[in-house]
Amino acid sequence: MKGSKKQLGKRDEAVRLMLELLQSEKYKPGVRIPPESELVKLFGCCRSTVREAISLLVNDGRLYRIRGSGTYIAPYKKRQITIAGILPDLCNERYGRFGLDIMPPIVTGMVAEARKHGVNILLYGCGSDDKDIERENIRNAIERGVDGAVILYIGAKYNLDCLEEFDKADIPLVLVDRYVENFDSDYVVTDNYSGIYDAVNAISQMGVENIYYVTTSASVSSAKDRMLGYTTAINSLGLPCNIMISHIDKIVSELIMSGTVDRESSEYICFRKTIEGMRLPAALLSVNPMSNAFVYEVLEDLKIPSDQVILGHFDSNQPTRIVDRCYFEVDQPFTEMGKRAIQIVMSRMEGAKERQKVVLKPKLTIHNLSCFTAGVNSNVEALSVNP
Repeated sequence: MKGSKKQLGKRDEAVRLMLELLQSEKYKPGVRIPPESELVKLFGCCRSTVREAISLLVNDGRLYRIRGSGTYIAPYKKRQITIAGILPDLCNERYGRFGLDIMPPIVTGMVAEARKHGVNILLYGCGSDDKDIERENIRNAIERGVDGAVILYIGAKYNLDCLEEFDKADIPLVLVDRYVENFDSDYVVTDNYSGIYDAVNAISQMGVENIYYVTTSASVSSAKDRMLGYTTAINSLGLPCNIMISHIDKIVSELIMSGTVDRESSEYICFRKTIEGMRLPAALLSVNPMSNAFVYEVLEDLKIPSDQVILGHFDSNQPTRIVDRCYFEVDQPFTEMGKRAIQIVMSRMEGAKERQKVVLKPKLTIHNLSCFTAGVNSNVEALSVNP
């Protein structure tokens, strides 16, 4: 055993010396290396050790042999950079078509930008709100030694220790869509605050004073910033603040998956009563299109006229089966988000030290404006209007 370890040490030393030799200016791809007899004298070891070291480097692709000619230095193959994309909803149908305008554009932006840099994208899907799978994906990416990571993070405090592992491993990390409070990182997000702020002001210019905001108890940065944008706009206009915090996740999931609503559930009955107490004409802004789909169902159930209520939500998916109601969309630039995230990872790999916190401007659009005929003033020339 001792003799074996000694022989192994000589071989490794010969490999090390060989690599040093190959790194010199004299030896470039296509150049033949010295014969074994010369390397024996150069390295001070036996021929079998030199031969074994050469065989290892041939198997590793650093050298190649030509029968009857000798051993040559192989062309240098640069290892391709790999960036992990860890995103929810890639392998989950819970939100059906309501996820199609979020994840695919982010991935499209990432892949297009990565291609410009000759970089690989390794995608991980973790399902909607599945923190355990997200945790597995983060650890797997780190163990695989990825060169960077782009994450739409859903793990709250639960997976925060995993995010910190990227810093410890010196792997550039960029968060997209939302940042994480109390965790310093690069990120690319939408200006959620101004998105809802501008929507409230646009609706107010139409003469509507009863502007309601439908949200959930989610504590992610995007939801918090939208809530702050709503309350700030409402207060600056001197309008009544009407926030509806609803725990309707289960109902929304059933609506999107099956197309039906459990109208006997306590959540539905409670929310229905809240809508019944609304002052008309009104606007109902929702934190996301899933919530807005549920709001639409309640409005239809109560037979509230379309000319009395404006709807609104973030992202491009309109409420279920909507054809006759005026509604606002706050569209996020998801493709640009993915593109900028890859750019930041690459700049980090090239030595950039300063944190980059990018906030992109959303686009406000009104659809079916003619459906809202509650006798209010319309002053929306500055917006993109789809009749």
